[in-house]
Amino acid sequence: MKPNLRLRHEREMRGWSQARVAEAIGSSEKNVSRWERGVSSPQPYYREKLCQLFGKSARELGFVEDAEGAPVERDALPGQGRHQERVLDPTMPPLPNEGRGLVGRETLLGDLAAQLCSGRSLALCGLPGVGKTALAVTLVHDPHVLARFEAGVLWAGLGPRPNVLEHLRRWEQLLGVPAAGELSLEARARALRVAIGQRSFVLVIDDVWELEAALAFKIGGPRSVLIATTRFPRLALAIAGEGARTIHELEGADGLALLAQWAPEVVAHDRRAALSLVEEVGGLPLALTLLGKYLQSQAHSGQPRRLQAALARLRSSHQRLHVSEMRSPLEQPPHLAWGTPLSLQSAIAVSDQQLDEQEREVLRALSVFPPKPNSFSEEAALAVAQAPPEALDALVDAGLLESSGAGRYLLHQTIADYASAHLRDTQAGERLVAYVTSLLERHGGDDAALELENRNIVAGLQYAFENGRHARFIRGVLAFAPFLRRRGFYDLARLYLQRAYQIAIWSSDAATQVRLLLGLGEVTLRQGDLKAAGGYLREALVLAREGGQRREWRRALRLLRYLAWRQGEVERAADYGGELAALWEESGGAGATGAD
Repeated sequence: MKPNLRLRHEREMRGWSQARVAEAIGSSEKNVSRWERGVSSPQPYYREKLCQLFGKSARELGFVEDAEGAPVERDALPGQGRHQERVLDPTMPPLPNEGRGLVGRETLLGDLAAQLCSGRSLALCGLPGVGKTALAVTLVHDPHVLARFEAGVLWAGLGPRPNVLEHLRRWEQLLGVPAAGELSLEARARALRVAIGQRSFVLVIDDVWELEAALAFKIGGPRSVLIATTRFPRLALAIAGEGARTIHELEGADGLALLAQWAPEVVAHDRRAALSLVEEVGGLPLALTLLGKYLQSQAHSGQPRRLQAALARLRSSHQRLHVSEMRSPLEQPPHLAWGTPLSLQSAIAVSDQQLDEQEREVLRALSVFPPKPNSFSEEAALAVAQAPPEALDALVDAGLLESSGAGRYLLHQTIADYASAHLRDTQAGERLVAYVTSLLERHGGDDAALELENRNIVAGLQYAFENGRHARFIRGVLAFAPFLRRRGFYDLARLYLQRAYQIAIWSSDAATQVRLLLGLGEVTLRQGDLKAAGGYLREALVLAREGGQRREWRRALRLLRYLAWRQGEVERAADYGGELAALWEESGGAGATGAD
């Protein structure tokens, strides 16, 4: 006799042991084992008891012959016949980009398809809107993947509040598993694994937010693979281990190509504005798709004025966050309730809502730093956010903050826009200014350190200038200008020094005016603007004489002597040299070391 796999299947599908079945029908565990192994068949009394227990007929339990006298194929379990149609889960989203393919993902798709075809599962993680689901859908339609996994695709879109039971029941129906009443999730998972057996499926769990929910769907047999998508790096690692892959945003050219798919008129009419838009959303595919469709709707009239007005509106981060579209039930992301428009705001807000209050405030505070590709140090982040490092860890785990090497972090442009729009802590900018000022005064001569923090310093100085923090702005400029000069950033140095000088004039701070005028004189000398340099340096000399600032006095004379020499004014250069020598004598030569 052949093993009675039908009987064993019905028992395992319910999560029952042989001992439990034996107890329920008044027999022994040994007998149940013999019946399943095909060693013997139950007597009519026990057969009737088993039919009552499982709610199945004797034929369904593999005990009787078919109508033509042939024995029932006991080893042909539901979903394991020889000639079965491919299963395609009806809840699987349609191909993205209206089936035109994913821009800039060709190499990545090839690598991921090869990983699947080698029998290795994968988990895709990345920012909200980076295209994880789009990649998963495209992968399961890849010809090589279709050929390798001929049984088909089972799909489950989870989201923050998944209905695990609903998805498992649908999978049971698709696989032909008989309805079994109210079973535990564990029992259903076992039954599905039995039904899948040796068949080759791709199981997709999309938009995973909780590990427990994801694990309920890890039921594939040895010939099946799993694709998971999640925002959370730690979940990707937990689900797929070495198969976890971080999905990055599109590079500039690919981002422009994606925008051109939806709004070719924009790219053709104003390529510079289009590229600027790609940069402002950091190459995020969802953002480019939403903005592209919006621009497409504005370009249909053929009026350039209307298109220019739309581009102008999208320069506002608020407008970019709230451009939205309604999607069909199959296209709606699992993390959004049906009827909720999809936008950058709604996509990011779901992650934001999972944070606690402290983590939420830290995210908002970090928006005062310039966004990716700029990075900032952990020291700077903690100084600005006034929070423990564990809060940064939580943001990284939530997929909202990216690590950028040891002790450094990145905030994507769209996340920064969202966080900035919700920032209520007016002191975050003040703390950035304080940190930047302190950094400059501590590391003013360390070009490597200042180079690393260059954009953060500029952001801090800009905030100080725009918000009237004049004393800190001037302190920062005086410490930052020498670095800018050494690095050849003369225009920026001149701009900051001029702004600081105007503030110093208004405050009647003559001593500071002298230092700023000397800085302006030196920068304009480097720029070759000798006329401007002469004006700044002569004014500095007059104020230094009047204020008795001997160090600045000597510096002004040295620079003026050099300027006169460059202009061919030999006698004037000699006069400046003579005055400088007299100052040296008065101070006993101490000025050579910078002391008075």
